Amino acid sequence: AASAASPFAPSAPSLPPSRLFELLPDGRTVHKEAPPPTGGIAAVAEALERVGLENYVAAFDAEGFDDIEFLLGLDSAERAAVATATGMDAKPGHAGKWVKFGFGEP
Repeated sequence: AASAASPFAPSAPSLPPSRLFELLPDGRTVHKEAPPPTGGIAAVAEALERVGLENYVAAFDAEGFDDIEFLLGLDSAERAAVATATGMDAKPGHAGKWVKFGFGEP
């Protein structure tokens, strides 16, 4: 028996689940509950938002990239590995921005 799935149906995004964030149907990521005031994934979320990469917060959390000091210390090769691990490399413009600038301003 062949699968009844339509070849034209859009595929659902396959982001890993997050402890702290929920992915809305429109692609936005929101807090499930108020984040702690400092540190942890909340600090990473704030940094990603500042550089326009907030869509990756849940992926960073799911992959364990929740230490802002660790992430700030990465070189470009290490940031490229993070881009791959979080699925960011599916959008070359986003991955390129992250690899080149990290949390800094372009």
